[in-house]
Amino acid sequence: PGSLLHWTRKMIEIRQRHPVFGVGSYVELSASNPSVLAFTREITEDESPWGEMDAVLCVSNLSRFPQPVELDLRRFEGYSPVECMGGVQFPAIGELPYLLTLPGHGFYWFQLIPPDDELEPALAASAKAL
Repeated sequence: PGSLLHWTRKMIEIRQRHPVFGVGSYVELSASNPSVLAFTREITEDESPWGEMDAVLCVSNLSRFPQPVELDLRRFEGYSPVECMGGVQFPAIGELPYLLTLPGHGFYWFQLIPPDDELEPALAASAKAL
């Protein structure tokens, strides 16, 4: 589970599960820390080959040192970020800036689950498999 091969296979699986990475819109977010790059990729039901809306939040630390960042995610208020690699659900997004701490050269990919949706069964199953 800790090998580069396992990690690469997991990244490919995530990419295949989320077509938004290839065809979704790209919106860069204002981050409170210049060492952190944050953006969303979104796809509407009409644009999706599967007919489903999808939104992913990507946050990357460009520094070799751990970095905190505050993100203005009010547009996604009520959404629940679910980390794509391990399926861990983070606290719901509210009105206040969303605070994250990233390890050196670390990153997060979050699927943004709308407030009226439950955790997707496929996502829950992949989290249990880890």
